[in-house]
Amino acid sequence: PHHFYQEMSAVDAYHEANALFVDGKYADALASYTRAIDGDPQNANFYSKRAVTHMRLKNYIDAVADATKSVKISPDVSGFLLKGEALFLQDEFDEAAVAFKKALDLAPDSIQVRRWIRKCQAEKAGAVSLPTSLSTVGHVQSTAAPSKAAQPMPAPAVADPSRIRHEWYQTQTHVVISVLAKGVPADAVSVSFERAAVDVTIRLPGSSSEYQLSLSLFAPIAASECDHKVTETKVEIRLKKADALKWDTLEGTGEGGIKPFQGQGAPPPIEAASRPAYPTSRPKKTNWDEVEHEITREEAEEKPEGDEALNKLFREIYARSDEDTRRAMNKSFQTSGGTVLSTNWGEVAEKDYEKERVAPTGQEWKKWG
Repeated sequence: PHHFYQEMSAVDAYHEANALFVDGKYADALASYTRAIDGDPQNANFYSKRAVTHMRLKNYIDAVADATKSVKISPDVSGFLLKGEALFLQDEFDEAAVAFKKALDLAPDSIQVRRWIRKCQAEKAGAVSLPTSLSTVGHVQSTAAPSKAAQPMPAPAVADPSRIRHEWYQTQTHVVISVLAKGVPADAVSVSFERAAVDVTIRLPGSSSEYQLSLSLFAPIAASECDHKVTETKVEIRLKKADALKWDTLEGTGEGGIKPFQGQGAPPPIEAASRPAYPTSRPKKTNWDEVEHEITREEAEEKPEGDEALNKLFREIYARSDEDTRRAMNKSFQTSGGTVLSTNWGEVAEKDYEKERVAPTGQEWKKWG
């Protein structure tokens, strides 16, 4: 009986979350999806819907985590799309492309998936490598003897610490610092965390120099829950906030972030901070007008069939609709279990599709348990 109650609670929490999501109450929806997951932690759809909610709140790190759990339980196109989009919005274009290609394996004819892959390709094509050395500066000397069987590195290593920059952004739970150093091996990176400080040391390949970054942080962090990872293009440092409050700046006295958000109750989501205008390894901006024009032209030349054609029609209707029509489409489709798609908000706003929904022929609606 206790197990039956938990499963019923999970379903009820899920339906409650759907309704809150449609009404735009994303923080409340997030809490309800979490209750649903607590009651049924092996339900891939619950994780997927919570990932979408994290995306609306711009909690991209958490969205990646939930999308990953979803596709681990039940690999599907929407799960890989969510994961890829969340990674893309963190400038993780290589990892995003991997997720989108997995989605493409499951849906080879999907225009949406191919559009995201093209966006990843456009972003990576715009990347500019930092130089490996400065011929006009004499204080950086290589101490390593040339190797007879030297292997090419995946990305050009940067040998001058003065050319390394860092940037940051935040979510409701984390601050993420990206140190833009290419071609650095993982064992050359040392990162230490304290209550309100982080220290980074990078031994630069092919040089006797070190890059050092010591930051006194704006607010306290949970040092034991912080970590870092090294990729071909950067060192990413994830700081777990001690309190889920907004940071005004990256650096400070360690006592910031204590001002409450406007309004009562739980703090609203923190939007990812605007990226600082430091020189980065990607100074060239992608011409999205040109990319979109090319993709649109290719899509116009294609003639989708079956479900893809129907989905394309729905996307076009949604794109041309006003806010009330979009709300009607979202609420009717989600709360009816996918059996109703209405554009009339005046009617949908008053209806309870969960009570009125009719199962397909030969099937019946049942609650779990």
